[in-house]
Amino acid sequence: MLTELELNNFRGFRSLKLTGLKRVNLIVGSNNSGKTSLLEALFLAANPGRINELPGLFRPYQGDAALRYYRWLLRDGASETGGNLAAQFDSRLLPLFFTRSREISLVPTALRQAEFFSNAHLYAWGTVQHVNEFNSRRAVEVTKTKVIPVSYRDSGSLISLVGKANRKQSGEETMQRLLAKVDPRIKKVRIDPGEEQEGNQIILDVGLSELIPLSQIGQGVFRLLTILAEVIGDQPELILVDEIENGLHHSAMQDVWTGLAEVAATLGVQIFATTHSHECLEAAHAAFAARSDYGLGVIQMFRTETGPQGRVLDRPLIEAALKGEIDLR
Repeated sequence: MLTELELNNFRGFRSLKLTGLKRVNLIVGSNNSGKTSLLEALFLAANPGRINELPGLFRPYQGDAALRYYRWLLRDGASETGGNLAAQFDSRLLPLFFTRSREISLVPTALRQAEFFSNAHLYAWGTVQHVNEFNSRRAVEVTKTKVIPVSYRDSGSLISLVGKANRKQSGEETMQRLLAKVDPRIKKVRIDPGEEQEGNQIILDVGLSELIPLSQIGQGVFRLLTILAEVIGDQPELILVDEIENGLHHSAMQDVWTGLAEVAATLGVQIFATTHSHECLEAAHAAFAARSDYGLGVIQMFRTETGPQGRVLDRPLIEAALKGEIDLR
């Protein structure tokens, strides 16, 4: 599990250190406070070998990636000093270095002589054509990561996800049990071949005379089923969700968080999610407060004169924020 993250000269961050990260972390803050950049740092820390996926992962993809995206990973004005990102995964410290130099000999001496440089990943890029990756033999997936899209899955891809999850050993039973934590009526989740003209459909047993289509179930169950199918089917260790409240009515949020709390505890998944919604924070707190192990952390992002900053709030500070004693936006 990721317990600490430190950024220096990464995107807009001059310096940021987050300690005491939890099993489930909700990232809050106003627009342009660094929430999406933090998700990018988390993804890169867990998956240095997947750096080519970053453009378009959390932002609209535009034009030449080297020109429009990679050159901005290193904070503007930091070209002489370079930048670094260090993540603590349990007992493992995993550093990455960034520079705009094209040749390894041009990497700043301070970086090359750093104590853990030999165990680090180094990425260097120019400002015109392409990304150069050094130490690629070490660029492996540190922690298996899944990025959950903001938008609803179309029916075809969701059916494929549910089918993949059902093929895992005990996958179907696990999915049904976790969904029942949100809606106790749910006994079964099936894929129905349907009529010839409509094709496959996801149907659920909620105790009625026959199984009903997923479209007839509430938003919370629909969103949670999508996440469960992704998690059980691919079995990641880390889940990143941008704007988790997107497309959800506030009344469905606590159901989703109740399910996510159970997913994290049962499947050993660590979750980071961003939100703009105070109602989403209230729902997350209510869901975790009902558990014997609270397990929720809130990462508060805010801007200062030197750029984005952040801190991790534990339960007492979260409750103070909900009472209006701490301004989160």
